[in-house]
Amino acid sequence: MVKMIDYHIHTSLCGHARGTPYQYLIAAREKAITEIGFADHFPLALLGCNSGDKVSMEPEELAGYIAEVHRLDSLFPEMTVRLGVEVDYLPGQDGLIAEQLSRYPFDFVIGSVHFIGSWDFTHPAREREYRHKNLQKLYDDYFKLVWDACRSRLFDVIGHLDIVKKFGYLLPEAEMEPYYLETARVLKESGTCLELNTAGRDAPVKQFYPGRQGLEIFCREGIPITLSSDAHAPQQVGRYFTEAVELLRRVGYRELTGFCRRRRVTIDLE
Repeated sequence: MVKMIDYHIHTSLCGHARGTPYQYLIAAREKAITEIGFADHFPLALLGCNSGDKVSMEPEELAGYIAEVHRLDSLFPEMTVRLGVEVDYLPGQDGLIAEQLSRYPFDFVIGSVHFIGSWDFTHPAREREYRHKNLQKLYDDYFKLVWDACRSRLFDVIGHLDIVKKFGYLLPEAEMEPYYLETARVLKESGTCLELNTAGRDAPVKQFYPGRQGLEIFCREGIPITLSSDAHAPQQVGRYFTEAVELLRRVGYRELTGFCRRRRVTIDLE
């Protein structure tokens, strides 16, 4: 029997999700998920960023988040509970990010790109700004930030790799291939893990992050992968995992990657 994991779970602390850690664990148990990784949004205020919207924990909430996840680990002995966090990659703030992360006992850290300049391109309220962008330049700018995030070696996992496609502004597959190939090279060079993030199936694009084209390239290049729902409500835990696992097997993946104290743990997929 495959050990099922979900390594990207949010809570209401981030301001755009619903539910407590306890409620997410109940949902995970009902779906036979045996290892869950909480990865709520690290306080942007601690990174010198004010997004204008409530999209991360507040600094004063971080200690409580860590304590609650550790407490729940002891309450659910049939499940492994990992303490993670999702951190925005902000250019020029590598030193500050590293200093902040060194203070906390995380099992894993997901690095994500949500901002190009001051534009939170993942926020539904700012979707209309895509209409005024040169799509090729937008993808260039986005992937350069992804590559810089990986090269920083601050993160164990790169989050929702091609989320720039979230609202359906897509480049043709032939134009996407160079981005995936370079990303594979940078992931391998930096030792960064990829996630198959199933949240994109519920976004306007209706695709995983990344989809089959990217997964085939990453598997061929030997890039380790973890599995995540990016749940923002308890009922989203493990969403589309049957489809996701089948896709991973079809493209050639035979194992998933977990983490403990920021060290990789291999989990058989067969």
